[in-house]
Amino acid sequence: MKLLDSNVGFRIAAAAVLLLSTVTYAAEKDSSSTDPCAAIAGKTTASFKEAKACLDHFPFNKDFADQTIDTVRKVTNHLYVFNEIAASPPNVEGLEVVPVNISYGLDIIKNQKWKSDREFQDAVALLLDKVQDAHLVYSPFCYRQFIFWQPIQLNSLIRNQRTVVNVAYIKDDIWPDAKKSWVGCEVTHIDDREALDMIVDYAVNNNGESKDVNTCFNNIVNTKSYFHGWDDGADDLGYHRFLPAQEVHSYTMRCPKKGTEPKDEDYDESFTVKVPWIAEVPRGFSDASSYWDNYCQSAYSTSSLARRNAAWTTEITDELKRMHEGQAFDLSPNNNAVGGSDGRYVEFIELDHNVGVIDIQSFSIASQDRDAFVKNFTEGLEEFEKKGVEKIILDLSQNGGGDACAGEFIINSFFESTPDYLSDVKYSSFLERVISKAYSQQATKWYDYRAEGYPAGSDQWYKDTVTYKRGKEQVKFSKPITLSCDSWNAGVKPYKNSKWKASDIMILSDGRCGSTCAIVASRLHLSHKVPAMGFGGIRGNSMQFASFPGGESERLSGFLMDLQSLGLQDDPDAPEPFPERADMGWTFREVYRPMEKKDIGNEEYLLEYSVNNADCRMYFNDENADNVKELWRQAAQLMLNDECPLQE
Repeated sequence: MKLLDSNVGFRIAAAAVLLLSTVTYAAEKDSSSTDPCAAIAGKTTASFKEAKACLDHFPFNKDFADQTIDTVRKVTNHLYVFNEIAASPPNVEGLEVVPVNISYGLDIIKNQKWKSDREFQDAVALLLDKVQDAHLVYSPFCYRQFIFWQPIQLNSLIRNQRTVVNVAYIKDDIWPDAKKSWVGCEVTHIDDREALDMIVDYAVNNNGESKDVNTCFNNIVNTKSYFHGWDDGADDLGYHRFLPAQEVHSYTMRCPKKGTEPKDEDYDESFTVKVPWIAEVPRGFSDASSYWDNYCQSAYSTSSLARRNAAWTTEITDELKRMHEGQAFDLSPNNNAVGGSDGRYVEFIELDHNVGVIDIQSFSIASQDRDAFVKNFTEGLEEFEKKGVEKIILDLSQNGGGDACAGEFIINSFFESTPDYLSDVKYSSFLERVISKAYSQQATKWYDYRAEGYPAGSDQWYKDTVTYKRGKEQVKFSKPITLSCDSWNAGVKPYKNSKWKASDIMILSDGRCGSTCAIVASRLHLSHKVPAMGFGGIRGNSMQFASFPGGESERLSGFLMDLQSLGLQDDPDAPEPFPERADMGWTFREVYRPMEKKDIGNEEYLLEYSVNNADCRMYFNDENADNVKELWRQAAQLMLNDECPLQE
């Protein structure tokens, strides 16, 4: 697994194998008498079988597979902060967590005989998905270019005190047999199983975005706006970036009789429809060869890297940058969940009875939008105060996180200051070299951390390790650190809140508030006593208001660019770029709940493996499921009636 500098001959051979395998593969493609990718090129949609034939056309390449596994293993073993606890997680009531030994899983994948490259790539992605940490993800962009749709899109509602699976809308633009009249019909069974049971089972076993089953449930059926900004491998019931497990699903429905409403529950006779998956076809290819070149072939595997210490080509750097900036998908659905170029990542909405909503859609603030974001947020609060808004709903639903300093700014706008939650970084000799170089050059994100008791500009906080128990292992960590946000909003006059107390603010969340959003929500709730209302989910069980609050994440594309800028891309322990166009994300900094200093390092206090239940709950119904302003109005009424007090 570790490549030593003396193994120059091995590296030359490995590079030659990669180059030869690429050339050989191109010859195989050209000699093929049938080309399933050419058969659908230029079409708007394709059948499940047609799309599968194209994706499975590319043969399994053992050299590519071995290099992919080696990179994933280096990242997870040496950099992923939850690697050891994932293999033996704590049993926490309210969390659905299964043990995942990533290294062992990679061994199994490596020794498997795969029929196609797509099957291998999806197996790696699925393994990491099973950890149920949305920060930990492997995205093989080669096999994420198609969008697979179910023409029947579902949500879940409370109707007449009963949970129902409901047809939310129909996509007859991709499947003409779909009928608009099905909207509002109740789906009683899916594939001969009771519909709700099937969806809950899918949420528990097939959605890796949270350890809270209610959040997973909301992720696959109930969303305020359909696209949500986490589009690197969506796995809800009706929209996939990856090849679905089966071609057709059967839906048994009963529809309201003409002239009645769904809530009247006066139905026509039930009927069953066989509904296929329909593939939306990417546009940038004409045959299998161009598909591979445009979506799959990595600039790294085609470069003349006879020596590991050869300079990277500009093509490699450009490719990493494009992936890091989210330009890897050919099909990019219109996504309103992330901030636009005008810097407005947040919206202020006034409701009746002096209630205002602050809808924070993303903390992923682009550097060029930072000043506008700060200005807009401050002006929004000033306008609320001027207009006499007495209560504020802070809607954090479907917020996938982003810049931790943006979250710090939001908290400080209401409460001036708040204790930063303690966090630490897993130790490895490789990362010590990275951090040491970052401090000596005062460059990259790795220079942004400070530790109590250590002078500014010192990296000794990382070298002075402490050992904590994680799962069944003893693991070395850095000393506790905080993230420096001193320069984030420098020069901007901060808002001084003298109007709203914690009891005047309420967090509203469908659970899909992750990463920075989850840490912001947790700090508001635990440290400042702001109540939290959850909505949606599975009726009758407790629900969290935040998900995957692990700490801080990194992506391989960005990490490799940092290594290059620090001159460490040739470090023998550095992960190599993937041989196919792919990216990987992982948590590298773990964060704790508020605790006594004597409890530092105790895994029981990790936010990622803790339950943060909402103080109260509301559900989707026929009135609010497609009307977010009605949902806000209902939440406001509960708040005004004091029906969501903080549960100490």
